[in-house]
Amino acid sequence: MPMTQTQLITHLAEETELSKAEVKNVLAALEATILSEIGNAEKFKFAGLVQLEVKLKDATKAREGRNPATGETITIGPKPASVQLKARPLAKAKNALPTVQKAKKKLA
Repeated sequence: MPMTQTQLITHLAEETELSKAEVKNVLAALEATILSEIGNAEKFKFAGLVQLEVKLKDATKAREGRNPATGETITIGPKPASVQLKARPLAKAKNALPTVQKAKKKLA
């Protein structure tokens, strides 16, 4: 089960010897900063753990396809351009991954 926000605040307060209110304020400021950066289509790297990047996905034209159930030719409609958020783990996060054996025990 993932860590809840309350558990995260409690853990960080214990680790940093800050009050829970101070930790909550720091997390709120971090959230606002991240949202501002991605709202301006900027890359955001967080502490060498993850990189968030805004990508533009081009529009697609209408095309012909085939219904797999009947084999009938159909027209697949066009899709408009869209904006996507890509999250990429960086070296620190990749190095923190468990071994295959640990992951199998935990996730099975």
